[in-house]
Amino acid sequence: MANAQNQLVSDTGSLNPRTLAEQLDIPLSQLAELIGLSRNTLAAEPLGKKGKEALLPLVRLLTHASQIAGSLDRAIIWFKYTPIVSMGTKTAMEHVRDGNIAWVHGHLENVYNGVYA
Repeated sequence: MANAQNQLVSDTGSLNPRTLAEQLDIPLSQLAELIGLSRNTLAAEPLGKKGKEALLPLVRLLTHASQIAGSLDRAIIWFKYTPIVSMGTKTAMEHVRDGNIAWVHGHLENVYNGVYA
């Protein structure tokens, strides 16, 4: 669903951390912590290579989740509030904060393929 990616990426194709933070309804400092960057790195104008490289996996994850959930809003609700019970009681957001974004992406791929319902 390209619509979700369109909501997270500007018309010029650049990533906008402030827009993503607004979509997630979190402050920019919390987004920076979520992806393992300093707030200053994430707030830089224009966003540098380090910021883009850290932000892109999260944008891809949310885009993938929106394909499964049917909308970006539903994907964000899942990301922030729904525990992934196959790996304890943490939400996808908590797993990402812990550095497990690849695992969350794998979990979504399993859900998409019907492996986990």
